[in-house]
Amino acid sequence: MKMSTPVFVAALCLAVVAAGAPALAAAPAGTPAPQFGHAVAHDVSQPIRDVNLPPRYPQGFQVEVPLHVPPDRGRPTTSHAPDPLRQTSAQPVPGAAATAQPSLNFPGLSDADNSAVVGGRVVPPDTEGDIGPNHYMQWVNLVVGVWNVTRDSNGAPISATLASGFPKAGNVFWAGFTGSTAADACRNNNNGDPIVLYDHLAGRWLVSQFSINDGVQCFAISQTSDPTGSYDRWAFVVSPGEQNDYPKIGLMPDAYYLTTRDFPSNDGTFAGFAAFDRAAMLAGNANPTFVKFNLPCNNGDCPDGVQPPHLEGPAPAAGTPGIFTRAWDDNFDGPLTGSDGYRMWALQPDFATPSNSTFTELPFVASSAGWDSQLCGYFQRNCIVQPSPGERLDPSDELQMYRSQYRHFSGYDSIVLNTSVDADGHDTAGVHWAELRNSGSGWSIYQEGTYAPADGQSRWLGSAAMNDNGDIAVGYSVSSSGTYPSVRYTTRASTDPLGVLPGGEVEMIAGTGAQTSSSNRWGDYSTMSVDPVDGCTFWFTEEYYETTNSFDFKTRIGAFAGPSCSGGGGCTVTEPTEVTCNDGVDNDCDTFIDCADSDCAGDPACGGGCTITEPVEVSCSDGIDNDCDTFVDCADSDCSGDPACFVCSPKGASCTSNADCCSNKCRGKVGSMTCK
Repeated sequence: MKMSTPVFVAALCLAVVAAGAPALAAAPAGTPAPQFGHAVAHDVSQPIRDVNLPPRYPQGFQVEVPLHVPPDRGRPTTSHAPDPLRQTSAQPVPGAAATAQPSLNFPGLSDADNSAVVGGRVVPPDTEGDIGPNHYMQWVNLVVGVWNVTRDSNGAPISATLASGFPKAGNVFWAGFTGSTAADACRNNNNGDPIVLYDHLAGRWLVSQFSINDGVQCFAISQTSDPTGSYDRWAFVVSPGEQNDYPKIGLMPDAYYLTTRDFPSNDGTFAGFAAFDRAAMLAGNANPTFVKFNLPCNNGDCPDGVQPPHLEGPAPAAGTPGIFTRAWDDNFDGPLTGSDGYRMWALQPDFATPSNSTFTELPFVASSAGWDSQLCGYFQRNCIVQPSPGERLDPSDELQMYRSQYRHFSGYDSIVLNTSVDADGHDTAGVHWAELRNSGSGWSIYQEGTYAPADGQSRWLGSAAMNDNGDIAVGYSVSSSGTYPSVRYTTRASTDPLGVLPGGEVEMIAGTGAQTSSSNRWGDYSTMSVDPVDGCTFWFTEEYYETTNSFDFKTRIGAFAGPSCSGGGGCTVTEPTEVTCNDGVDNDCDTFIDCADSDCAGDPACGGGCTITEPVEVSCSDGIDNDCDTFVDCADSDCSGDPACFVCSPKGASCTSNADCCSNKCRGKVGSMTCK
């Protein structure tokens, strides 16, 4: 991809892998074999509300953050027929619950914020956001904002105000972070591809971005439900010697799951699938374990843009693996499946014995009719039409869209996902969406459809989610030669006929300008979330333009009730106080969920009511205070000799043997040896 300001790119992205970065430890032979490692740095930040970073890069820059083309590009599809599952009307279907208008609808961050905070402008925005009990956090390349959310007596959101001191540079979460070259990379580099998640099971916020040329993934987890406070933070070298492009992260009870696109594929692999020890990270462990598997690109088989699972609502059964998904066009992505559908993989991490972790491709889930995922030719960025003089926009058709939302219901688990497709055979984009279910005998498609009303407008870059009631909302961008890129969404109630979104289309914001001379980039993703307080309200954020210009994106944030939300999405009191502390529900409607509610302070699910299971801390990587001395895992001196608690030394540090060094190289005269 063309980079608009090479001098800035050199400053933004370091040119080599961080010195002293440890290679991942390889487990015994397998196909593929797990790799595993630990954080190479950890500390606790100041409250980020008190931290401001000066602009670090040349003022006035304009830069495209590139999305690399995979080493195995797939092949041109020969199918140009209309989508057989196409829904051709945007009007509400008689008898269906109408899609709700936004109850909140306000401006998000913009490229002007990039200019004011970091000194220049970036495309694409990579629009990311999530909702917690009292805040909405949005992060776009390269700035983050936090809004204070006010709710009514039923818990429904009624206003949002940007918190004082925001927006801030994205790397504010790692300001002052030291301890390794990877920590230096997190502190110094604001490379983008951000992730924002509210962990509703713990009442905490997770944020992450990469330091791409170092193969480093930077993590931070808030110490409370306040996203402006202090964070535990870590640096992980997840892709040694490569770039960990397009990272996506999702929450499950046992782990935080990550996918990457590893370049330049030095070892012949490309797609990375990883799991991080969530319990250890929530406990503030200094060096939590991660496990990673990599898949190669072979003979037209190149899983690209895989999405990790992201849980909303109650936790599934203990032992449920992380389920990764990829929408698969057999004509374009590779001929190994024989039809279009969904490839799926199950990762079962074992953080106590990482080499025992397993990674299995599940049976292929075939679509009932298939689709054509190729828009405008072979990996074309200049595709989606805008009003003149706007450039054609990137359809991101080679990627499954963010997120792959996971839900647990009584009797089955559900995954909701979407991808951009050619709806009419003539490069008009539509949103292909699906709900997959597993009732205990394996995954299958419960319903699917392609939302592409026949009005000459492309709809793409979707994000889909399901609320507690089983309602589904899909948000997306809309554009045509007569419509400036705008933000819209549509819905279905759980009781509607399968395979359609009949609630009608609602416009959150109408664009009033076109994008020009911005490398055709749009997206790369949008974000639909479910409010954890009422479990029913949807929140959506996406980009648009107000004036015809280059490098001048705006974003919008909106909240709207699902079709089945009682009274517009109010909370229902089921317990006088929060007695059930592990169901992901605000049972007493005080806006605090499970362990974030002080009612749960003594509950074993929240670390209270400690039970001695070991006379001393023998299990040093399970996130539990086994001997009830208030010290967990590596923070307990009982674990000082445990391999899980070993922290290697960086280049230049004193050492006595190779094992002391992250590089495994201890050199020099006896008594004055250092890590090389």
